[in-house]
Parts: sequence; structure tokens; C-alpha cells
Amino acid sequence: MTKLFQHLILTRFNVDLYGSKTKARLEPNAWMEHRLRLFEAFTLPSIAAQSCQDFAWRIMMDSRTPDAHVQTMERLCRTNMKLIFPVRGANAWLSGVEPGAYDLLTTRIDNDDAFHRDAVAALHETYRQNRKKLARPWVMVFPFGMIFDLGARRGWLMEYWYNNCPTLVEDGQAPQTIWQWRHNQIPADVPRCPIKDIPYWLQVIHEQNLRNAIESPNALRKIHKEVPMQPKHLAPFGVDPERLPAA
Repeated sequence: MTKLFQHLILTRFNVDLYGSKTKARLEPNAWMEHRLRLFEAFTLPSIAAQSCQDFAWRIMMDSRTPDAHVQTMERLCRTNMKLIFPVRGANAWLSGVEPGAYDLLTTRIDNDDAFHRDAVAALHETYRQNRKKLARPWVMVFPFGMIFDLGARRGWLMEYWYNNCPTLVEDGQAPQTIWQWRHNQIPADVPRCPIKDIPYWLQVIHEQNLRNAIESPNALRKIHKEVPMQPKHLAPFGVDPERLPAA
């Protein structure tokens, strides 16, 4: 029986870290060591803890990544997790994905953030409820999440309807994936379906953040400081509050 959909979770890990395009504050090896600690503490256990595992996770690495770091990532790979590398003139995200009469769901997550353990299940349920109502392409968004200051070990509820973890639903015959746009530049004519019953994402603020911070001039982003969180509230995101790295 043909599946209704396939689901890919997509993470750009260190593309363009090496060379003149890099925006990192640290030299590449130091950046990788720092980011791997965050990845192992937050993103990796978050995806491993998903209550629904019907997805494939693709992590894009820069082709210049030293072998030692590639091997570290390979050791971390789970059954449904795969490392990929950019391919000139091709959409590497879709390598091995056969076009077909199904919908392709692609979800973006950064390598230092996390999802609530029921995020994938919520996406699939929302897709099933809306697949006949909305014209493709359409987007599912989690407006509410938590922002966590790793250095201060505290956080708050955050509301941001244009956050960096949207999910795109496309026709599987000729998909482009969610990475065809910046997360805050998805065209206005693409229908949006919000999932807002609980906070579904965790944004981690640390010393190497380039754009994210607790205080921001972005008027679309609201931190509800009347709803604080503590490290113990990280557990639903698959994160062990007793094993947090330094910021």
C-alpha cells in the first residue's frame, strides 16, 4: 500500500564553516567541539526521544569537515539518521528520495535546539487532519516554544510564529524541501496551519549564538517572562537536566 507521506527532518550542521563565508566566532575546530557538545546534550536526545519515529533525519555536513569530526557524527548516528554532504547542482536533501504519489513533509531544526517528545506525532496528526483541506504546498508551525539561557540555567515561554522549525508539506513528485526559503521568508500565500496546544520547541541561548538572544529587537518574537522554566522542565524535550554542558 502506498504511504500517504514521507517525513524528513533536516539539519544544516556546519555548511560553510570552513573558508571565507564562515560567520563563526571561533576557529572551525573549536566551533565544532562546542557545537557537538550542544548537539549531544539537546538536539540528538530530543530527536531520539520522539514518541513517533516514523521519519528520517538528514544532517548536512560541509564537505571539508575533518575526518575526525565526521567519524564522531557517524558514531552518533541512529537508525533513522543519515549524514549527507552538499552536491553541486543538485538538492542533496533529496538524495535517494524517489518521486511519487505521496506528500513529502520536511521539518527544519537547528543543531543546538530541541523538540518536545511529541512534536513529530503532533505534526503527523495535524497533517492527517488537514491534508484534504489545504492546497500544497502548505506549512505547519509551532507558534509556542521555550527559550533557555544555558549560562543562567533558566528560561521562559516564547511565542514566535515565524520561528526556525517550520514543516513544509509538498507534492512528492517534485519537492524542494523547507530549505528552499529562510524560515522567516516563507511566502505569504503559502497556507499556514498552527499547532499551539503546548510549547513544542526549545531554543538554546549560548555563547556562540550569532542571531538568537533573550532580548531581541524582533517585534514578532515575544518572551512570556510570566511563564518561567527551570532545568527540570527540559525532560519533555528529551534533555537530561543533570548533564547540561557549559554555555
